[in-house]
Amino acid sequence: MPYRLSPFSASSLLASACLATLLAGCHTVTPAPISAPAVRVPASMPAGCAPPAWPSGEKRRGAQGRVTLHFTVQADGKVSEAAVIRSSGYPALDEAARDALAKCVFQPETLDGKPVTSKVIMPYQWSNE
Repeated sequence: MPYRLSPFSASSLLASACLATLLAGCHTVTPAPISAPAVRVPASMPAGCAPPAWPSGEKRRGAQGRVTLHFTVQADGKVSEAAVIRSSGYPALDEAARDALAKCVFQPETLDGKPVTSKVIMPYQWSNE
């Protein structure tokens, strides 16, 4: 009488043969190294940046308020594209703050130690005190 495999033996033998065939065509792949996250340091205004001068007559009239400016700090630290995004309620104060900001030179934002262009939002409070 010929030797017969039990159904369980035959299926496990077939599974082993399939697995061996699959593994024979496989090769190991070295995963790509995981890079460290970028180190980002935001732009900062140096202490030497002069505050805006009061427009003539505005302080005497009691003008005050907070103006919010949106601008770009270039990789060289210079300001460009400055715009008022929230007015103080006094156009002369808004314009004086924007003009003073244009004269400032920032420490630019850095990405992995290299200066990059960045967008900044900055409030300035005009106070009569």
